[in-house]
Amino acid sequence: MSGAEKLIDVRSLSYSIGGKSVLSDISFSVARGGFLAIIGPNGAGKSTLLKCLGGLNETTEGEVFIGGRGVRSMSERDIARRVAWLHQSGGDRLPFTVRQFAMLSRYPWRPVLSGASSEDEAFVAEALRGAGVEKLAERRISTLSGGERQRALLAAALAQGTDMLFLDEPTSFLDYRHQVDMMALIEEINGRGMTVLMVTHDINLALHGAGDILAVKDGRAVWRGSAGDICEDGVLSDIFETDFEFFRAAGGERPYAVPRGIIR
Repeated sequence: MSGAEKLIDVRSLSYSIGGKSVLSDISFSVARGGFLAIIGPNGAGKSTLLKCLGGLNETTEGEVFIGGRGVRSMSERDIARRVAWLHQSGGDRLPFTVRQFAMLSRYPWRPVLSGASSEDEAFVAEALRGAGVEKLAERRISTLSGGERQRALLAAALAQGTDMLFLDEPTSFLDYRHQVDMMALIEEINGRGMTVLMVTHDINLALHGAGDILAVKDGRAVWRGSAGDICEDGVLSDIFETDFEFFRAAGGERPYAVPRGIIR
């Protein structure tokens, strides 16, 4: 991280609900243009942490800085100009077309009650192209398949015009082809300079998509480093409390992790 701009800087973050600690003393940073995957067991606090970073949960202690500004000092509109979200599911009952929903994402940049500008139209058109849903633009989101719907929601996130994309289990409920397509899109977006934070329960998506990994267990950050290093020294076994075997595809730089208990 030396010399790189810290777009996200988390300092001693803690979060409690009803007096019960959910996250405790978490500190890390993400450089501009980085791709960080957040992994950990079920109930570890991964999604809660992401919500704290995006201002959806107010931290109990500590601070989150986005572009040098404390999230607590930022308005919802300020945050929406920096962070776009893609949640793990939803949208199946949205009454909007793909284009209409993408246009709604332009709200942080428009005066209240104003109509769409030519700039808004350009952002939406580019987002539809970038997410590969131009041909679906006039379809209602509620009529789309799961894979199509995720791409439509990603288009809306891109239309928001932010420099950060937060993803909460973006491939959940998708079949293998759509998982591949979604990850290829996310990697392409990151390659164009957008900073990406992704919560995932799939260690192999983290290994082969992200540049860096943050592991959370029992509400604490227990490991942070390069995705290529997490397979060393029993780290994954400690995090998930099960043993792993590692395999490499022909010509692959990083291994794939498989829980030993399911290998037959």
